[in-house]
Parts: sequence; C-alpha cells; structure tokens
Amino acid sequence: MYNRIDLVAGQNCPLPASALHVTVATGRKISGPDLDLSAFLLNAQGKVSRDDDFVFYNQPVRADQGVELEAEQNRLTLHLGRTQSEVTKIALTITITDGQAKGQGFAEVQQVTVLVKDFLTGIEIASFALDTSKNQETALILAEFYRHQDKWKLRAVGQGFIGGLQPLAEFYGVDISEGESSPAQQPTLSPEPAPPQKLNLSKITLEKRGQSISLEKNREGLGEILVNLNWNAVPVKSTGLFGRKAEGIDLDLACLWEFQDGARGAVQALGGHFGNLRQFPFIELDQDDRSGRSVGGETMRINGSHWQEFSRVLIFAFIYEGVPNWSHVDAVITIKCKNQPAIEVRLDSHRNDQFMCAIAMLENVNGQLRITKLVDYFSGHQQMDHAYGWCLNYVAGSK
Repeated sequence: MYNRIDLVAGQNCPLPASALHVTVATGRKISGPDLDLSAFLLNAQGKVSRDDDFVFYNQPVRADQGVELEAEQNRLTLHLGRTQSEVTKIALTITITDGQAKGQGFAEVQQVTVLVKDFLTGIEIASFALDTSKNQETALILAEFYRHQDKWKLRAVGQGFIGGLQPLAEFYGVDISEGESSPAQQPTLSPEPAPPQKLNLSKITLEKRGQSISLEKNREGLGEILVNLNWNAVPVKSTGLFGRKAEGIDLDLACLWEFQDGARGAVQALGGHFGNLRQFPFIELDQDDRSGRSVGGETMRINGSHWQEFSRVLIFAFIYEGVPNWSHVDAVITIKCKNQPAIEVRLDSHRNDQFMCAIAMLENVNGQLRITKLVDYFSGHQQMDHAYGWCLNYVAGSK
C-alpha cells in the first residue's frame, strides 16, 4: 500500500502515477469569498507558449495535453502521459474573484488543502495543507507539477500573490484583454517581461453536463437574451444498393418557460406557438428553419428587461422530421447578452435513439442569469417535461 506524503511549502515528492486527480479543499464558510482554480502549462522559461496553455473557468479543457478543469468541484485532472515535451511545468493556482474590489483576502479562507490521488485507483499520493489565516493576498500559487529526468514530481509552493487572476496570468505570460473587473496591479514577484499572449475571452464553452456559469446584470440590465441554434445542413448519405434517398433533418429550437408567479408554457414552431417579445411571455422564436441551411439558424429572443419575472427557461431542440442522428447534426446553441461573452453549448453525448434534447437551463438566481449545460436526451415532450417537473399537458401538433 502506498503511503500518502504530507508536504510542507518548498518540499517535493515523486509522482508514481501518470494520471492524477487533484482536488483543492478550503476552510471557507458558505458566505466566504468566491474562489477560482486555474492551471498554467509552462515552457522551460516558465511562461505559457500559447493561449490554450491557460486552463481556467472560461477555458477548462486542454485535451491534447491531458488537462481538464472541473471548476464546480475544484478538481483538476492531469493525464501527464499525454502532456507534450515542451510543457516542463504545470502551475496550480487559486484566486479570489474580484478580491481586491471586495476587500477580501485568503485570511478569510483560513486554509487551503491540495490532495493528489491516482486517477484509476483513487489512492492518495500526496497532500499539502496551507494555513492562509495571515494571507491578505487575493491569489496563491499552490503547487507545481514538473518534469525531472523524464519523470514527474510535485512541489508544494504556497506563494501569495497580490492582484488576483489578471496579474497572475500576466506573470505567466498571458495577456487578458477582457476578464476580471479588478484593476491589474504589479505582482509581488518580479519576473522577466515576456511577450504578451492574446487570449480571446469573447466566447465561453460549457464542456461538461452540469457545468454552469452566471452572468451578472450591469447598469443597463441584461438587455435582450439571444439563443441561437445552428446545425449541419448536409443530410446523412445513404449506403448500399437499397439504401433510402438521403433527406435533411428538420431540427427545431424551442423552450419551456416558468415565471415567478407559477405561470408556465412553451414557445415552439410546433403548433405555431412563436411567442411575443414585447408582451407576455416575453419570449419569441424568429423563424422555423426546416433545412439547417439558414446562415443564422434559428434564434429565440428573451426580453431581459423582464428577467426578474422569470423563474427558469428550459432550452431544448427536437427533430421534427428525419432520422435521429445527433452526431451527424453537430448542433450548437449560442447564448448572447449585451456586454457579456457568448456562451456556447454543443449537443454532444449523442443518443441517436431519441428525438429530443434538453440543451440548457436558464435560471433567475437573485436577478442573475445562470446557464447550466444539460444535453439530456428524451423520446418526446412528455418524458422531458416529467424529468424537469413542468407539469404541462401535451397534444399532437403539426407545423
């Protein structure tokens, strides 16, 4: 049995496994600071080599390097056997969201513990418990995974860093053009200046089912919330002498809505329920693209000035005509709000025996818009309704 090594700052240990689960636990209370886990894939100069080498909540997966972040669980998965040779070190960091603006520091968190486990067996390999009760900084470099003579080792760091995520990223050679609202400050460390790496934060992709992101209202409110559906217009080709003639798929965008007062309903082309943007239910579907050839796809508009009246909106799509082949359709929805990055959800984890897909849930959480990836497949409206508790009655309809 492998005995776990408990590290102190500055100490290192070998890593007997090439695939790891790294979890970070904190001593914060429920009402404590909001924390963000990040990882930087560094070259021999201690800098990122490209934009994708910064793994964080807006860019959680670097599949070709075997790095995946599960922000909600504060967990990082490392498949070090896939990590390419130019990456000599992976730095694990944690920051307080808008910590300086809110006057928060890691003293409020009290303690941060890093636990490293074998990916396959779950056996604990190493841990590092850091007392932060005296740390006023808003960022911490927790640990480093680094190559040594063609093998990987772990070093406990525990270095405080002033300024939050943006200056920390800049320290590692990343230039964030958009992101944290707190002003950038000079870090406590004094690195050699590096050429800035441009990072595009104009789009956020929700990679995993259950992953969420919240969009705060600005002074002008949420504005109009646009939900766009696009998919592959090329039909699946038939095979064999007796194969049927290829036909396109008619994929429909739709939603179920619920208001704070309990009112519920649906907006969809089926049955001609296109809704109304300016009047109740303040949701409107712009068109019914029956081929997938429309450049703009199908777009649903939600009147954000009435968002405080909403409780939740379930965005879904269903195949009205054609054989279910979600993997071929390659559908994606994009959610846009004024002055916010676009949120993208792809219809993956395909179920080609089902006609309907619940794509995303939009929820009103204290006036904010929280978007959660679902990508859950069903045989029809009634089954999906039952799963999410809408309790509507359905009858056969046509377009």
